[in-house]
Amino acid sequence: MADFLPFASMVCCLTSVLLLSTAAGTTELATQICRNTTSYAFCQEAMYSDPRAVGADRYVLAYIAYRQAYLNATDTADYIASELKSMGSGGVSGSLTGLRKCLVYYQEAIRRLAEMLGNLDSETFYGLDELSIDVENSVRGCEASVGRPSPLSKRNDDLAKLSSICLVVSKLYIYL
Repeated sequence: MADFLPFASMVCCLTSVLLLSTAAGTTELATQICRNTTSYAFCQEAMYSDPRAVGADRYVLAYIAYRQAYLNATDTADYIASELKSMGSGGVSGSLTGLRKCLVYYQEAIRRLAEMLGNLDSETFYGLDELSIDVENSVRGCEASVGRPSPLSKRNDDLAKLSSICLVVSKLYIYL
């Protein structure tokens, strides 16, 4: 029994050192994802605004990313609808047309993001990457409709960055 205690102590020490060195060498998945996006700082801010991101797996991170993008898109669509309503028929024709097109693009982005969230719920992961690209294409379509710079430029840029995060997260599911 006396010989066992020093051996057990040594095993505990080695295990602790091994676990600490492994933990120090790993990076959280959210940080790894952000390193592969178009804007690392934006991604870090967006992902870690949700306290669940710390230590989260790909499933939780997908929910965080898709939900952030969905909320952004619905907020922007509401903003566009409000702007259209306030302009009425008295706005500049080109502005009205551009905003109307943007609203359609954002409604399409919202449908795609809702589909992505639904796919996560049903554990149907096929096509998440393509849907992420569709969201970004909707943003680019809106930007082309209203020109640059516009009151929507920041909102469009933010959703484009969020769709980049969605794409990186979606690639975690490609081979399922």
